[in-house]
Amino acid sequence: MRDERTTRFLERLDRQRRTLAEEVEDDVAPLRGLSTEERGRVLASVCRDAMAILRARPDGEAVLSAPAERSRHWDELIARYRARGRD
Repeated sequence: MRDERTTRFLERLDRQRRTLAEEVEDDVAPLRGLSTEERGRVLASVCRDAMAILRARPDGEAVLSAPAERSRHWDELIARYRARGRD
């Protein structure tokens, strides 16, 4: 049996809880309707931020110099994409 304090805490958590879909929507909504050029600027900004984060890591150089490993799933997606005549 829960005490009143625990019950209030859980009720507050329930009110604050958001679904992943709602969180993703909040992140994506400002990008809807942007031109390709505008999206490119946003992407470049995100990449710069990611690079700054990597460089700030103590092992940043090792992370940046490590070869990127692609998953089998990625290779399958690219093969399907290219099979449709896209490159």
